Amino acid sequence: MKRFIVNTKAPQIQLNRLTCIVGSTDVFERAGIKDVHLKTCYCCSPESNAQVQKSLIEFEAPSQQTLEAALEKIAFPFVSIVEVTKMEPTKN
Repeated sequence: MKRFIVNTKAPQIQLNRLTCIVGSTDVFERAGIKDVHLKTCYCCSPESNAQVQKSLIEFEAPSQQTLEAALEKIAFPFVSIVEVTKMEPTKN
């Protein structure tokens, strides 16, 4: 499984982060999606802007295409999907 960061920009009324994290497993299961898993959610916008808040959400999926298809199937609002690449320093 690969890890992906999904950039979402949705009205707060449309995306409650805690509900999103807790309920995502049920939503995916009800939609018949078994190979996409929400791992964590990072909140990235100031609380003063209550109309639109950004979030970065980490998902695990076999491929970017699989994740994109799953998010479209459940009508999840997203702006972009980027695969996570782990980089570690080498010792010389």
